[in-house]
Amino acid sequence: MRSVALCNLGCSKNIIDGESIIAYLEANGFALVNDAARADVILVNTCAFIQEAKQEAIDTILEMASCKKEGRHAHLVVAGCFSERYRAQAAKLLPEVDLWLGLAGWKRQLSGYLHLGAARRGEFRHLTGHGASQYLKISEGCSHKCAFCAVPLIRGPFRSRSPRAILKEARWLEAQGVRECILVSQDTSFYGRDRKTALVKLLEQLLRRTSFEWIRLMYLHPRWISRELIRLIAGEPRLCSYFDMPLQHIADPLLAAMGRTPGSKAVHELIETIRTKVPDAAIRTTFITGLPGETEAHFAQLLKFITWARFEKLGVFPYSPEEGTRACTMAGRPRQKTAVRRCEILMHAQREISSGILESLVGSVVPVLADRASDESPALWEARTQWDAPEIDGTVYLKKYRGTPGGIINARVTGSSDYDLEAVVM
Repeated sequence: MRSVALCNLGCSKNIIDGESIIAYLEANGFALVNDAARADVILVNTCAFIQEAKQEAIDTILEMASCKKEGRHAHLVVAGCFSERYRAQAAKLLPEVDLWLGLAGWKRQLSGYLHLGAARRGEFRHLTGHGASQYLKISEGCSHKCAFCAVPLIRGPFRSRSPRAILKEARWLEAQGVRECILVSQDTSFYGRDRKTALVKLLEQLLRRTSFEWIRLMYLHPRWISRELIRLIAGEPRLCSYFDMPLQHIADPLLAAMGRTPGSKAVHELIETIRTKVPDAAIRTTFITGLPGETEAHFAQLLKFITWARFEKLGVFPYSPEEGTRACTMAGRPRQKTAVRRCEILMHAQREISSGILESLVGSVVPVLADRASDESPALWEARTQWDAPEIDGTVYLKKYRGTPGGIINARVTGSSDYDLEAVVM
């Protein structure tokens, strides 16, 4: 039996794509192995969202090329966003790569290159990561064309998956023992608008036709977070009280220049509505510092806004100019060290906010999902509350848990740090 090794880079959507490719290869006679030096095919599934992701892709490709030489002289296959956007140029610079896959038509490419013959479709995906918590992609692409973002150039315009296809995969995930289903896309709250439906209707179908204990929404564009969606989350305990909505900035001149909506006033009103209608909600957001045109006054406004909003979860990134985007040609970009300094200031403020929020939970009882036994101590499990997404948010270090991964139990919070909690099973 031929073997394949996977290096999955990038976001949750990319992870799903890599899992789909592996499932296809498994259905056609390949076995997944962990050691690239033992593989007949090495698959590097890449990201290209920002400069750091591109460099990671190149470094990983070169590392796997070394494994290829030292091991079984495997076929080195590169997929994902880096391959989609740069394969014409990269093929000349990285001749070690045997096959560059596009985002569309990759099955045909693989079948032809690996001589798969009458290829089988296989399962939806080869699930990786936390078995009880899995991602489910509901759409592809983005049509917003924000000035700083290359996603529409790479992934194309927004296309919703059909509710039927989503429900079919959701029920398959349920059959694999998944207890937390995390809906992802480039623009989750926009779902269905190209199909004369809406995210709320999809959620209602998922609630009726599956039994996931937790359903989490990621990547909600603030413009499309409707009152109906807020109302549904407020009234349905199986929907995590968790709003992941990247805002990017709050200064109106920058929002306008970047093509971001809504403006500052509407964002403030949206946050107030969520806080009122879903009092236990956690709001996660991301911001970019160093955007072209960002002044000290704009940055001061952003810092003041973060202090007002008291986001439960927050990420900040320095602006990365991406070729082909409008922002790449805009004047007035702050120096990189200024953008990095502003990131550090915002994260210092957020650390204090997060520490205070988590400290207020000490003594309370909260449901947590047990992910895995902790590497730090055999007596601890790593778990999460409904206010924490896998990988990007905090951890609950759980004592006295005797169950298996995926168990959802009540735990009393006994301690806190800047971003994590300590708890004991009730």
